[in-house]
Amino acid sequence: MKNQRTKNSQYVHIKEVLASVIQNCRKESNAELAEIRKIWNAELDKAITDHAQPTAIKAGTLLVIVKSSTLTHQLRFLAKDIIHLINTASGHRRLSELKIKTGNF
Repeated sequence: MKNQRTKNSQYVHIKEVLASVIQNCRKESNAELAEIRKIWNAELDKAITDHAQPTAIKAGTLLVIVKSSTLTHQLRFLAKDIIHLINTASGHRRLSELKIKTGNF
């Protein structure tokens, strides 16, 4: 038996629902992290965003979890450019440091 789905324009992708819930339920710093993630995913190359994501922000330091040590090394070289990109896109100086850890997100 074939599983047939009907297309319905009323469906919303779970990513959009979760982003909305996270912004509304978490405290201010996590709303700030959500905005940084949005900039991160929009401005950086998909090869980076598929394997590296911001996970925390504290006192101007952004923690990024990376799935591979090779990409960790590459991001260390790009750290200043990424900080500048996020600060420019957000309209103010939010970040001063980028910490990179290898792991799973």
